[in-house]
Amino acid sequence: MTYIGEIAALGTALSWTLAALFMENAVSRVGVLPVNTLKVAFGTLYLALVSFALTGHFLPQGVAASSWLFLGASGFVGFVIGDYFLLNAYVYIGSATAMLLMSLSVPLTAAAAFLLYGERLGPWSLAGMALCVSGISVTIAGGRERNAPQNESSAERRFYVKGVAFGVLSAVSMAAGTLLTKAGAAGVDSVAATQIRIGSAFAGFFLVAAFSRKLCDVRAAILDRKALGIISLGAVFGPFIGVGLLLFAIQHAGAGIVSTLSSLSPVFLLPPTAFILKRKVTASQAGGAVLAMLGLALIFR
Repeated sequence: MTYIGEIAALGTALSWTLAALFMENAVSRVGVLPVNTLKVAFGTLYLALVSFALTGHFLPQGVAASSWLFLGASGFVGFVIGDYFLLNAYVYIGSATAMLLMSLSVPLTAAAAFLLYGERLGPWSLAGMALCVSGISVTIAGGRERNAPQNESSAERRFYVKGVAFGVLSAVSMAAGTLLTKAGAAGVDSVAATQIRIGSAFAGFFLVAAFSRKLCDVRAAILDRKALGIISLGAVFGPFIGVGLLLFAIQHAGAGIVSTLSSLSPVFLLPPTAFILKRKVTASQAGGAVLAMLGLALIFR
């Protein structure tokens, strides 16, 4: 089928859009740490079942120790640290703006790849990075204007600034996770690589919950049937269907096209933000989303 890879990449963006909406809802009910822990727990379970169906084994087989190390580290940095900041950003500034900030990971990854691996950036890539950052800045300004009445208190201003900071830190973590994945994924089956990343994330979130004495919060989330159902659905669309479609897209289309199309979640989030969450989407936010996506397209031109 023509353009099947591109269609799968768009499906990835749609899946991640749905996952973001589910997770924002779940976070408002039971908190960030329980949602993160249970999301990757469900993802680990789903991927184990897929692995068994494909290979007859629930766990990855024949993966080198160095790959386990890099992929495990990428899972911890990308999911445990990155998702902690991202889901907190959902709480402070909403999923649409938070996801746009996370798209900063694309130019950050490109810059880091140039410094670490010597991957040269052409003029189109540099222009795309500038346009991406400009678009995100416009969107943040639009959200800031919407959420900042003239009589806004200093506490409310700090609340918004903290959300933006969390969004930027999620992008930094995502970029670091991508670079670690690149270092460890060579020659490793895509399902196995994803299993290692998500499995290490589950171990990381469990340890964080244990050391912070919040396992009781995770248990409470499990007992909240509505929250558990929302998280399980979010995990289906996030680390399961979304990642699966992305891997399929990479196998059937160019990496640049796939990266651009799968990054459209911030644009897809704006309609449900307006019509489902009943939040006003300003012209600045919409225009900033378009600029950011155009910037991503130029980076991978």
